[in-house]
Amino acid sequence: MNHLPIPIASSRLNILPFELKDCPDIYPYITLSLTQFMSWEPSQTFEEFENIGKKWLQAQAYATDRHFVLRDKTTHQFIGLIGIHRIHTQTPEFGLWIREDKHGSGFAKEALKSIYDWAVLNVKADYFVYPVAEQNFASRKLAEGLGGSISHVKQQPKYIQITYHIPAHAEHLN
Repeated sequence: MNHLPIPIASSRLNILPFELKDCPDIYPYITLSLTQFMSWEPSQTFEEFENIGKKWLQAQAYATDRHFVLRDKTTHQFIGLIGIHRIHTQTPEFGLWIREDKHGSGFAKEALKSIYDWAVLNVKADYFVYPVAEQNFASRKLAEGLGGSISHVKQQPKYIQITYHIPAHAEHLN
């Protein structure tokens, strides 16, 4: 999968492959309040986060996952992260987060739509999976905006998780 075309861009974002040099920009924005609707907790130290980043690079090298850094096209400011996990399967999974001071700016919708459009063209999938916390209405709206429908609901340790299946073909979208 290393042949997949990247980087990706949207109207306001550069969507670039994650590199270790991105860690100092990312780490300060991973907070307890940000991760309330995520299955993981913030790293306790920068070194711990950097080790997670090294695992992301391994997953990219093995073509199982792709992690992208979202940066403002004009200022190059870090905006968030988006990933496609299990990219080698028929049901890859999207994951996304935007730093809290940029919530409500439309960056999540723009990033997910860009990655979705890229994935539809470059990843062989039956459908895409998008798990969200039941109370994360903004993320649920993102999945539904891409034609996602609820596949199942499951109690997780931190919240009730709703898993959406998003069609792998964009013909039905605007």
